[in-house]
Amino acid sequence: MAMPPGRPWAELQHDLLVAIMTRVGAPDLLSGGAPRACSSWRAAARDPLAWRRVDLRDWAALTSGRRSAGPGPSGARVPVHAALAGILDVAATLAEGRIEAVLLPEFADEDHLLFLAERCPNLQYFSLPSTCMTYDQFCKAIGELHSLKGMAVDESLINYDVLLHVHQCCPDFVELKVSALYVDEEMASVICTSLPQLKKLEIPSSDMPASAIIMFLDCLEELEYLDISGYETSTISSVVLEKASRLKVFLWNSKFELGEFVDCSNCGEHNINPGEPCKCMMEHKVMDWLAGPA
Repeated sequence: MAMPPGRPWAELQHDLLVAIMTRVGAPDLLSGGAPRACSSWRAAARDPLAWRRVDLRDWAALTSGRRSAGPGPSGARVPVHAALAGILDVAATLAEGRIEAVLLPEFADEDHLLFLAERCPNLQYFSLPSTCMTYDQFCKAIGELHSLKGMAVDESLINYDVLLHVHQCCPDFVELKVSALYVDEEMASVICTSLPQLKKLEIPSSDMPASAIIMFLDCLEELEYLDISGYETSTISSVVLEKASRLKVFLWNSKFELGEFVDCSNCGEHNINPGEPCKCMMEHKVMDWLAGPA
C-alpha cells in the first residue's frame, strides 16, 4: 500500500499551529525552536492566543539552574528576578491582554504579582509558590484582578482578612490550591468562612484531621472537587466518604510513612498489609509488569 504524499510542516493551518504552540510552553516559545523555525511557525508563536496560559515554573532551570542569575538580552548575566520580569513583560506584550493563567516559579515575589495585576487585568488564575509574600502587597495586587477565578498559594497567605479580600474583589473566585504541611480545623474554618463559594479545593500532600475534612464537606456547599491526596495519615472514614459522595471528584489516596498503608480512591479499599493490596492496586501492578521497563 502506497504511503500518502508528505506535506511540509509549514503548510499547517494557522489555528492548528497556534494550538500546538499553546502546548509548547513559554520558555520554548521565546528561546526554543519556534523562533528559529519558518515564518508560519514564528507567526503562530507570536499569536496572542498562544499566550493565554503562561507556565514559567521551570524558568530558573532554563536560565541558569540557579536563582542567582539568568541570561540577559545581549547574553550578559542578569539577576533572575529581573530576567523573570523581562519574560513577563514580553509575554504580556505578545498576549495583548489575553493572558488567562500564569504559573510562576518559586522565586517569584510580590513585585511580579503586582506587575501581572497591572499588565494582565483579565487574569483568571495564577500560581504563586512564594512563602515570603506580605499581606498588603498581595491584597493590593488582588484588588486589580477582578476577573480572578482561582489561585494556588502557600499556606502563609491563608489568612481570614486576605481571603475575605479575595472574595470581595473577585466575585467569580471558585478555585483554591494551598501548599501546606498541616491543615487543622482553624485553617479549614478560615477557608470556609472567607471563601464560601469555592467549587474546587486542592490541598495535596498535607496532613489533616478528619474534622478538617468534614468541615470542608459540610461548610462548602457548592464544592464539587476536593483533592487531599498524598497526606501522611489516614483519616478517611465511612462518615467522610458518605459526605464526599455528593462531590464530582474526590481524591484522597493516602499512605503512612514508609508505604505501610495504602488507600485506593478508585475502589475504596484499604489495607494495612502491603503484601495484600486491593484488587485495583493488583491490576495496576500487573499492567506495570506487562508494560515492562520504561
